[in-house]
Amino acid sequence: MNQVAFHRQCRRLSWSYFGYFAVLALLVPYLGFYLDALGFSSREIGELIAISTICRVIGPPLWAAIADRLGKLVPLIRFGVLSSLVMLVLLAQVNSYLAVASLLGLVSLFWSAILPQLEVVTLASLGAENHRYSRIRMAGSFGFILVALITAELLDLAGTESFPILGAILLLPLLLAVSKLQEPERAYQDPNQPIPEGFWRRIRRRPFVMFIASTMLLQMSFAPFYAFFALYLTQLGYAPIAVGALISLGVAAEVAMFFIAGRLVVQFTVRRLLMFCLALTSLRWLALANFADVLWWLIPIQLVHAFSFALHHSAAMRYVHSYFPADQHSRGQAFYLSVGFAGGGALGAWIAGFLWQQGEGAEFTFTAAAIAALLGLIAAMFIRERVSLNPASAN
Repeated sequence: MNQVAFHRQCRRLSWSYFGYFAVLALLVPYLGFYLDALGFSSREIGELIAISTICRVIGPPLWAAIADRLGKLVPLIRFGVLSSLVMLVLLAQVNSYLAVASLLGLVSLFWSAILPQLEVVTLASLGAENHRYSRIRMAGSFGFILVALITAELLDLAGTESFPILGAILLLPLLLAVSKLQEPERAYQDPNQPIPEGFWRRIRRRPFVMFIASTMLLQMSFAPFYAFFALYLTQLGYAPIAVGALISLGVAAEVAMFFIAGRLVVQFTVRRLLMFCLALTSLRWLALANFADVLWWLIPIQLVHAFSFALHHSAAMRYVHSYFPADQHSRGQAFYLSVGFAGGGALGAWIAGFLWQQGEGAEFTFTAAAIAALLGLIAAMFIRERVSLNPASAN
């Protein structure tokens, strides 16, 4: 790929991330509001969200296996976007429990085809310039911020029941962006090079097991934050505008970190970066459990999101891409996102739901989150200090 084509691909990847996370800014925070508007009980809403989460766990390995068999990634991304759009349009036409459950599951299943393949396309397109990943991924944060700021007003104007149609409309720019993506060249495999270790054997090795355990524990620690942070601040007496500003502050810190994360993942080992991020995250949840009623404490607590998410994710992406050979990249990314992210998040949300107790267990829940992050740090200590790049992974 020449320089002109390379920079064009980078721009298209940035717009793809922008579109993906713009849609996510609607789907994640406002799904519960939509289900409530349809008249479902709290128990039914919990069940419906659980169904959606389960499909996000099983979807990525399924799509990755298909992608590796096809030998192409971009068509699968386009298929995931288009199918998600169709399912959202259909979702707007139904309101029964069974129909909503089925369509939400299908939305999540098709949606899970997008990001793992997009991550592999990005890193494969960047090749030796993978330090550019953080800035490309940063476009997703801008998309999330933009939509998060306007979604509440849009739903207020159009009605909460417009949630699926608004999601479908937001998917149109993403569909346009991914339609312009180019399939990256497959890494050249030297016929004299030893056959790479099998995927399932590779993921059972202790360094990777510790990496996934560490990732799951981090996502478990994030679960009460994602589920209850806004409610927690509201119960403490913060005005809605203050709650929104604090949430935006965390994402803004994430954007700032993506500017420099590319240099940091080159200068420091993955193991050290992950341990540092997990240590700060543990302190973040501990502070949130004890000092959330003080605004000046909440500001640094939210700024730590730059490390809890942005730097940790950049380092983890580098580790996964380096750990697996080229023909296992899709399955490696899928395993990381489904088991590490979705699996850890689902388990954490289930536990947080028991501990929260309508807000009375808030401090204990965030203290438990701090312990989970600390356990993640301990697991990260057993990740191999240096990850040697596979020759086939450098592309």
